[in-house]
Amino acid sequence: MDRKTYITVVILIIVPILSILYKLNVAELSLLPVSVDDTVNLQVVISPKENVAISEVSFPIPKQFIQAKVLKSNTRTEDLEFRALKKQYGHLGIWEGEDWNSSVGYYAKIKMLPYENKDPEPEIPSPSKKVLTKEPYYLSLKQFTTEELTLAKKLYEQIHPYDKDNVSAAKQIYYFISEEIINTHKDITLTDTIRINSGSAYTQALLFSLLCRMRGIQARTVAGFDLNKQSEKDNKSKITFWNEIRFHGKWYFVSTYKHVFASTANGFLPIWKSVEDKRNLGEDPATFRYTAYITKSNVNRYNFKEYSEEIASSNSFLKYYSLYSLPTPLQNLFRLVILIPIGALVLSVARNMIGIPTFGIFTPILLAMFFYETNLWFGIGFFLLMIGLGFFERYALDKFYLLAVPRLSILLTITVLTLILFSILNEEITIFNQMSVTLFPIVITTIFVERFSIMIIEEGVMHTMVTLLGTLLIALISYMIFFFGSLQILFFTHPELLLIVIAIQIFLGLYKGYRVSELFRFKEIFKS
Repeated sequence: MDRKTYITVVILIIVPILSILYKLNVAELSLLPVSVDDTVNLQVVISPKENVAISEVSFPIPKQFIQAKVLKSNTRTEDLEFRALKKQYGHLGIWEGEDWNSSVGYYAKIKMLPYENKDPEPEIPSPSKKVLTKEPYYLSLKQFTTEELTLAKKLYEQIHPYDKDNVSAAKQIYYFISEEIINTHKDITLTDTIRINSGSAYTQALLFSLLCRMRGIQARTVAGFDLNKQSEKDNKSKITFWNEIRFHGKWYFVSTYKHVFASTANGFLPIWKSVEDKRNLGEDPATFRYTAYITKSNVNRYNFKEYSEEIASSNSFLKYYSLYSLPTPLQNLFRLVILIPIGALVLSVARNMIGIPTFGIFTPILLAMFFYETNLWFGIGFFLLMIGLGFFERYALDKFYLLAVPRLSILLTITVLTLILFSILNEEITIFNQMSVTLFPIVITTIFVERFSIMIIEEGVMHTMVTLLGTLLIALISYMIFFFGSLQILFFTHPELLLIVIAIQIFLGLYKGYRVSELFRFKEIFKS
């Protein structure tokens, strides 16, 4: 490497590094947009138990809580009618019909938000001369039985949280349940929990709510899903229980079972916020069984809007030249286009260092974009089909001795007709999901098939097939790079990193050694 080349490469590497350091230290921008992983898909499948004949089943379905924003939802009812019973503390899905003997289900895409309120200030109730005409709902004891109230009153007197402010009294109740009540996974009633000091998440939450209400502190028991404890193997999740307690007009997260009091909590998806009113949520239904599946959704993986606002509010000149200042459609285009040089880098390594043959220089990259914008299996299937059709079409048209341009025009027409038939067939029987039609298959396959048929004639079938496999291999590697979200966002946020790609390409361009394929091809010579 001569001095001029060496200096060029060094400059190409240093400039992006200095640019990123400037963004971080001078412009005080974040390195990347904040990763957002807060959207989940909830699917609940409800099936009747054996030898059970009922006409109605009910199950809580998500509603718009502070911690859960339902983006879209639908229900599978089979022959049953579905209605939603809406209350302030939850929505109850009710399926009705005759001879219910098959599974029904509910699906929702939900954006989850954490419990953010924490560390409440001491709250001392001020004496009020005004007599309340209606008791606050979350102070009511009507949902508890006489036996539960009698036992809880004795326990309350034992804890004795009288001479404290409301926050301190709630903490005293919380510490008692967390430390004195032994955790159990067995089905147990609230009265037995008080008697034997052993309880599940369900009965511990009910007991905390009951004791707080006796003290005059608004509290409620929440049913929902804890994403931190779901099965990683099959994404199944069971309903669990926690509390919300109210101070200064705000609700705070409490879990005596998990030893959390009024702290920030992530991964909790509430579906019903008044278990005191619907006790059967804590029991195994005698008539049906439910299975809940919760999976992470890739929607809104990065918070582009927040990062765009961060750049716009900076005093740096970068706010005028950042890709985040472009309209959203152009941003979406460049997130794909900006990875094309990475695919070209892979192609350079494959051809110049490994020795993998391909059709042309950019054909594998164009094929990868074709797979990316349509569907991988559709793209491969359509591509191979057109190669077969184009090959036979070439031999058929050779009998007419046509010129190149009319022959290519006929091949283009066949490509369009095949694409139309593919689309109609897929619409009828849905062979390929999420298939979108673009101009890429028409342009790429028309040119490619012509080159393919010429190579077969000039260089033989074996060499052509090896080149075809090499082209598909590089296309698939580039396709996987296009789906590498973190790499895509890194280069989109810092496009100057493409200068480093150029520096690497210079190194590859100066490489004059043996290719890996040549080491195998001439291994007998190397041995001698």
